[in-house]
Amino acid sequence: MSLKLLFTAIAGALLLSLIAPLSSNAGELANAGPADRPLSSYFEKTEQYDFEPPHPGSYALPAVKNAPGGNVFDYRGFPTSLQQQMLDKISLVSFVYLHCNEEKGCPLAISTLYELFDGSAAVPELRQDVQLLMISFDPARDDFAAIEAFVYPLLADPEASKKLPWHVYTTENQQQLKPILNGFGQAINPDADNDVINHLLRMFLVDRTGRIRNIYGLGMIDPRLIITDIETLLMEEAQN
Repeated sequence: MSLKLLFTAIAGALLLSLIAPLSSNAGELANAGPADRPLSSYFEKTEQYDFEPPHPGSYALPAVKNAPGGNVFDYRGFPTSLQQQMLDKISLVSFVYLHCNEEKGCPLAISTLYELFDGSAAVPELRQDVQLLMISFDPARDDFAAIEAFVYPLLADPEASKKLPWHVYTTENQQQLKPILNGFGQAINPDADNDVINHLLRMFLVDRTGRIRNIYGLGMIDPRLIITDIETLLMEEAQN
């Protein structure tokens, strides 16, 4: 088996294990009510997040700081300016590494991204304003072949054209990655002896002007809350 096929099989199995509970709701979301209802209503309340999100637009999201720029590479090896990419849409940025097996770490972040990706099929107009950005902080192992294998199931999704764009990036090395991590405030602590990278789970909401507007940690990455924040930013844009 070729390296690409091996990575594809592994990535496909990982995604299936993460999204199986979500796929059962895809049909219900696709047949949901009118698009002018609160976007958070397209996502089910779970026991983990047993609360109602605030009404979109009923609060403000002050800018935390400017998001950093930097050079990243997509699965084809094409270079991209991260700053330029974030200026195009409202972005949800998440740092992960594909070998992470910490239940409340990268797998949780990836499953949250996938729930947003999957649920957005019910409101396809969102894709013109919102995107998901996932950046590896393990460039040595998450090379182009590895992230291509991860991206392949997303590209092969028959409804991908209706869903949020999901970009997966890596960097050439840790030296190129470090200023991006520092700029966002994403701390990592590699543990070479155990072949793991210790980190705090963080997801960053960046507006269309490149400003970080919210930072989600463990206990806050409820897709309903994230989508309510996104809707609040869209309402803010419409008023300006």
